[in-house]
Amino acid sequence: MAGVKQFDRDDVLDHAMMVFWRNGYQATSIQDLVEATGVNRGSLYTTFGDKRGLFLAVIEHYSERFGKPTMAELNDPDPRRAIERMLEAIVGRTSDSKWPRGCLYTNTSLECPGAGDEISRKIAEQLGQQESAIYQVLRRAQTDGMIESTQDARALARFFVGIAHGLNAVNKATPDPAMLKDIVKTAMRIWDAAKPPAPVRRAGKAAMRGRA
Repeated sequence: MAGVKQFDRDDVLDHAMMVFWRNGYQATSIQDLVEATGVNRGSLYTTFGDKRGLFLAVIEHYSERFGKPTMAELNDPDPRRAIERMLEAIVGRTSDSKWPRGCLYTNTSLECPGAGDEISRKIAEQLGQQESAIYQVLRRAQTDGMIESTQDARALARFFVGIAHGLNAVNKATPDPAMLKDIVKTAMRIWDAAKPPAPVRRAGKAAMRGRA
C-alpha cells in the first residue's frame, strides 16, 4: 500500500541505538545509520526528520530498554537494597560484552557541548528523573528510621546519581567488573554512615549490683 513504511520502527531504533552508542552522536553519519538500519535516507528523514530527530527517538528507546528496567530495581521494599540493586544492575549491564561500553546517557552527556541544546535538555531530564526516584527511596528510608532524618536526602540522591554515572564512565575507560563492584561496595558505606546511631543498652539492675 502506498505511503506505508516497510520497516519496523523498534527494529530501526535498536540498530540506530547501537551505532550512536558505539560511535557517539557527532561521529555518526546518516550513511552509518542507513547501513545499520537498512532503511534509505528518504524513509529515515520522512519518519524522524533528521539525524537529531532520530537520535532523540533513540534516547527514548534506550530509556525503555535499559533506563526503566534499571530504575525498577528501586521498587525493592528494602530502601538500602533498592539502591544497591540499582547500582548492581548497572554493573551487570556494563559487564555484558554484547552492549557497547559506557551508557548512552553518560556518553552523550560528555558530548553535550557539541550535541545541541535539545539533546542536552533530554539527557538532563533523564538524570533528573533518576535523581527524583532515588530521592523518594531515601525519604522512605528516613520515614522508616533507616537513615537519620537530619541527613540531606537530596544531596544523598545526587551522590548516588553520580555513582551510577561514574560506573558508566569508568566502564567506558576500563571494562573491569571487579573495579565497578568495589565502587558499589564503597558507595554503600555512605548509606551505613547515614544510619541512626545504635541505641545505648543500659545494664540491668542485677548487673549494676554486681559492679557495686
